Amino acid sequence: FEKIVSKNKNAYIQDLENLIRSSKNGTNSIQEHFLEKVTQLKCKIDDFEYNPNSIKLIEEFASDIGQGSNNERAIVTRLEGQSDGNSLILFSHPDTEKFITNEGWKHDPFEPRIIGNKIHGWGIADDLAGVSMMYHALDVIKKAGINLKGDLILASTPSKNHTRGIAGALNRGYSADAALYLHPAESGNGLEDIKAFTPGQIIFSIEFFGKKPDTNEPAHTAMSHLGHNPMLDAIDIVNTLKEFEVERIKNVHHPLLDEAVGRSSNLMFSFFKYGEKSDMDKIHDYCKLGCALSLIPGENLDEIMKKIEKKIKFVVQKSSWMKNNNPKLKWVSGVSGAETKSESLIFQISKKVIAKYGTVTKINPLHTSSDIRNPIVQKGIPTIGFGPKCGNLTMCNESNEWVDLDDYFRTLCITSEIVTKFCN
Repeated sequence: FEKIVSKNKNAYIQDLENLIRSSKNGTNSIQEHFLEKVTQLKCKIDDFEYNPNSIKLIEEFASDIGQGSNNERAIVTRLEGQSDGNSLILFSHPDTEKFITNEGWKHDPFEPRIIGNKIHGWGIADDLAGVSMMYHALDVIKKAGINLKGDLILASTPSKNHTRGIAGALNRGYSADAALYLHPAESGNGLEDIKAFTPGQIIFSIEFFGKKPDTNEPAHTAMSHLGHNPMLDAIDIVNTLKEFEVERIKNVHHPLLDEAVGRSSNLMFSFFKYGEKSDMDKIHDYCKLGCALSLIPGENLDEIMKKIEKKIKFVVQKSSWMKNNNPKLKWVSGVSGAETKSESLIFQISKKVIAKYGTVTKINPLHTSSDIRNPIVQKGIPTIGFGPKCGNLTMCNESNEWVDLDDYFRTLCITSEIVTKFCN
């Protein structure tokens, strides 16, 4: 594989550059690029539209899907195996972060630049490199003259803003014995970090309603007791939810998370809105709290949500004000945790192949809501994710996003070998 990749490096680099240029015209342009490449590789092609709102999901929800009722485009291709080997799905997402500004970029984000061993461009690490790696790996396997025994499925499916592309493909009937999610590790550690575990999370908000004092005085301090300050209600519920977090820290455990960060669950208070800094001598009649709770694999969303509701209701029932002015709880989104066991065949093969190419890999347990969860949760398909070294991700509000080319080609060799070993 290394000889074939080395011989075709220039062509693969040129293709990566063209993919970055294509992204300027949006996801559909990237999909057209992908379609052209898999057509040349003589795959069976399923080019279809789906509505994210219509996808039936297990242990996942979102109250506001950014795409609304717009259809999305997914492309799933199949190379049929020669006999009865294992089937494998490779998937990645063609949608990049929405372009708002090129502030901080040292060049046109859609005109690729190679500086040292790094290729820079909009979306190259999230996830154009994953899209190209799918068909580059198949190209390498074909150039090596290898016939796969099991089916190989390549899926270029949107992911961002709850577009649920890989879930859409699974709902359409696609399945396999295992799956690889090709995406550079957001940690920047490259192949040292393998995604075989992802925490889940529930995001929710609570709105509180108060009352301003009945006065025309510009300052409320002297008669603040004649109003009702909703911030104090929010503090009462925060304290109760903090007690709930302490209970979870004591009782909820996963060895990977315990080892990595010393606990397996957190309740984060991430947003609070109340008044303006120019009005610090006034009571306001509204405030809003935003929260996120992390979950481990095996926890049920409905059960956890009911526990949170019960905690909030307990505080409300003790307050005559809140009983008559009930806080409004909104479930914003939720995904369950998921994991692929280290003894699974796809994990064992991947670990050995990555080690062969010089890297001892470990499971990164901290990337929340990774797309590896979709095949695992929706269809019980063992799934892992990996990719080359990257940095300055636009999704992390940075600029000059890059992927290391030497590591890209090493990962391409690794992917080709994993596919061959697993399918055969």
